Amino acid sequence: MLNHRLINPPREPKKFVEKAVVFLHKHAKGKKVFCALSGGIDSATTYLLLKEANIDMIPVFIDHGLMRIIRGIEEREYIRKLFPDIKIIDIRDSFLPQIFGEDDAEVKRKLFKDAYSDTISKVIEEERCNLLADGTILPDIEESFGVKISDLRETMSIEEELELKERNFRGFVKSQHNLEIEYDVEATIQPVASLTKAEVRKMLEFFKMPSELVYRKAFPGPALSARIIGSVTSDNLKFEKKVHDIVESTIDDYYLENYGKTMIINDKGEQEPFQAFAAITTDVLLRRVTGIIDGKRTYEVPLSVKGEWDFEKLTRFASQIQGYSRVLYELHESHKGIYDVIIRSINSVDARTASVTNLTIELIEDLKYKLLEIPDTKNIYWDITPKPPATIEYV
Repeated sequence: MLNHRLINPPREPKKFVEKAVVFLHKHAKGKKVFCALSGGIDSATTYLLLKEANIDMIPVFIDHGLMRIIRGIEEREYIRKLFPDIKIIDIRDSFLPQIFGEDDAEVKRKLFKDAYSDTISKVIEEERCNLLADGTILPDIEESFGVKISDLRETMSIEEELELKERNFRGFVKSQHNLEIEYDVEATIQPVASLTKAEVRKMLEFFKMPSELVYRKAFPGPALSARIIGSVTSDNLKFEKKVHDIVESTIDDYYLENYGKTMIINDKGEQEPFQAFAAITTDVLLRRVTGIIDGKRTYEVPLSVKGEWDFEKLTRFASQIQGYSRVLYELHESHKGIYDVIIRSINSVDARTASVTNLTIELIEDLKYKLLEIPDTKNIYWDITPKPPATIEYV
């Protein structure tokens, strides 16, 4: 199987789209394309480019049960509203029993990779698709292969890519659920592989998509399993969906009220906030969570601090931490409840590095009190650690 990627295209949206259409006509014209449409901005842009190029495609959303709720609405309903021709495949009954009880981060990623690939393979066979298109973007490739995209050719085989990765294993950060999988198609096609998140958003603006999609927060491939530290269960998944919605929607509302949109480009050129979410676990201070040192993923326990709120001092301290994966500022301590909640809000250009969003303490306190309205909430923390030394996610 081959992989076709649009390498080094123009960055100006109109010229990029023109180049992407030529690329798609070259590799996909007259063929049937399976388009993996997750609801995020990367796959949405891929879908819109295929539409622009008038390529015969089947857009598919795989509902595995671990997608977030946004303002009380399930992700599948949101994407159905945006893209009415979407084909929704529900694999919750078969997938959730596999991931429930699993706490190893890489195993979680592998379970997602297998579930996606099995489902996609089934649809490809049923619909007799020739190609598969997905929303793989620049950070995905560079973190998975340990190389720059300029080290790849427009068309490569799986074998060539694995050999390249093996030669550059020191640059590996994490596996991706949508890379290194072989399907029964002629090739995969990745038209946005050279773009960062910010550039993808510019493409969505060019296509005049609604701001709720343009400024949609990035979401990890392993979905909410990346934000549930330790084993995923039916109970903690329900709790995570509730608290995640509270954190993301409350921070969105703050930016809407103050800036007229849910994301801004700050004076450092970062998307602010790039991501805003809640992670959960039990006894978080005893849990090994992810960090990153010298470009390598590490697993250490976090450090908790409390006392006077001083954003600059706290984040500077967290940026220099050693022996711990990250620093958590304690907002609430309790002997009641079940789950610890970690609030995370970060700014970033492209997800490879990230700074902590400087939210007002009033907003943080508001979040705390909203979370405490849920009886199962125990301790609440604010993650004050940049990337590096922390990763954005927790597994």
